[in-house]
Amino acid sequence: MKSNVLKKNRFFLFLILILPVVFAFSPQEAKVNQKKIEREHKRQGKQAEKEYLQAKKDHQKKQSKETQSMMKKSLKKSKKNTPVKPPGGKKCK
Repeated sequence: MKSNVLKKNRFFLFLILILPVVFAFSPQEAKVNQKKIEREHKRQGKQAEKEYLQAKKDHQKKQSKETQSMMKKSLKKSKKNTPVKPPGGKKCK
């Protein structure tokens, strides 16, 4: 009878000592993994933007002189007509 009670007490003592250690490391590992994922997404975004700009540049070089000048004019015109966000994060009207 006593040995059975001692075994149960040892089991609960073991759980009490081990479970906090297991749960203490889980959230930290999740945060580290999340940061790795965010860094990877940021890196991939920058790489995709570089590739896009390079493809756009190559496309413009392949066009005729008249088309190139029209593309430049339309780019300037769109920048001029695009509203600039005011400082402070307020939305444009």
